[in-house]
Amino acid sequence: MNFSNELNNYIEILHCTSKDICDISGLSPALVSRYLNGKRTPRIGSTYFDKIVDALYQIATNKKINVSKESIYKKLVSSIDINEFTFDYFIKNSTKIQNKLNISTVELSKALGYDSSFLSRIKNKERRPSDLDSFVENYADYVINICQSNEKKKILIDLLESDKVKMRNPKDFKQDLINWLTQSNNENYLDNSTSVLNFMNKLESFNLNDYISTDFSKIKVPSSPIVFKNSKTFFGTEGRKKAEAEFLRTTLLSKSKEPIFLYSNLPITEAGKDEKFTKKVVLATTMILKKGLHLNMIHTVDRPLNELIMGFENWLPIYMTGYISPYYFETPPSNFFLGSHWVSGSAALLSQSLQSNENTSMFYLTTKKDEVKYARDISKYMLSKAKPLMKIFKDANNDDFKKFLQDNKDEELIKVQKEGFKNINFWINKNKWVMINKNTNPEIHFVIYNEQLRDAIVKFVEEPSK
Repeated sequence: MNFSNELNNYIEILHCTSKDICDISGLSPALVSRYLNGKRTPRIGSTYFDKIVDALYQIATNKKINVSKESIYKKLVSSIDINEFTFDYFIKNSTKIQNKLNISTVELSKALGYDSSFLSRIKNKERRPSDLDSFVENYADYVINICQSNEKKKILIDLLESDKVKMRNPKDFKQDLINWLTQSNNENYLDNSTSVLNFMNKLESFNLNDYISTDFSKIKVPSSPIVFKNSKTFFGTEGRKKAEAEFLRTTLLSKSKEPIFLYSNLPITEAGKDEKFTKKVVLATTMILKKGLHLNMIHTVDRPLNELIMGFENWLPIYMTGYISPYYFETPPSNFFLGSHWVSGSAALLSQSLQSNENTSMFYLTTKKDEVKYARDISKYMLSKAKPLMKIFKDANNDDFKKFLQDNKDEELIKVQKEGFKNINFWINKNKWVMINKNTNPEIHFVIYNEQLRDAIVKFVEEPSK
């Protein structure tokens, strides 16, 4: 019995409807319909799969039908073909390899003997190979064959994140590569759990006033007139640092009160490794916000969860000011070309780079009014296509926060005070959002909607403290 049949079978056993499952799980009627019709199958261990199990168990409990959660889980797991989620992992990981190694679909189609349009449909999950095992094996052979240079070998070894892999034995390495291609490599639970714990510890102890008094006192705010005019072009990693610093300085000195917009999916590589530079960027941004400017920022969430959370740690001082609206794109832009789009009322910084080579990056900084206006129009369009990553409320007396609580008063909210944390507690609105409340220095509330981040925090909160 396949997944759709098993799910329909539970609907009969529990005398429920697909609407009951939607209402409890929070999944859309269209998605549940596709599960019931066999057009989609959730991946085992995914949030969607867990929501279905939880919903069926809750329905059984409410109707006092003697069905255990464990039995539902086992039944549904056994109904899913292992290749269903292996294929999902393969698409995700093979796409990452192609981006890193600059493999074109045309090159790949010639090597594997497939039409390039068919490979594109495979990548979009519109089609799938008739023999997935054979397809993955041939794909691995091709990747190994093109990675003969030391540069490409290093890229591949770094992707596999294994010090043991030295391509010393082609057969062993091929199996390592196949395992990597068909497994979930980016969601290591221990790494994620540690990242969430580190973030919560930092939030628990963070004092914005102390941060400002100790770090800001060492920085002199420039008071000279703006030197930069018209436009400049910068190249490479060092050029990136100079361009971003110049943009922030120009914005800081400007009299404009227009909101700032920041978006970047540039890799956190060489520039990100420079801790002094990263800290200067965060401090300069905080200073701009202290002037009263608001920041709209679209985060790149299409990265491993532990990296995402570590990025939030770096930007924690910005979050604590309360002058930021964070967003994200549900469907990430193409990763072949990477870029950034920073705009304020006085300047615009636009960049582009090949993902595989940071040295190809170019940064264009301008204060020309027509170009800044154009960049602002683009940023407004980007915001219209982005979803809120989280909402941030500065204190409990904030009118917006009071309205938020009023709007959610009929929800089934769970309040949790996790052991070991005195200054923060959590409210969970199952499958919708999780709120982190920091009660001191200063009082602030983060309502997190993004599913990946939300579910990781809920998992952390619900875990027994060690």
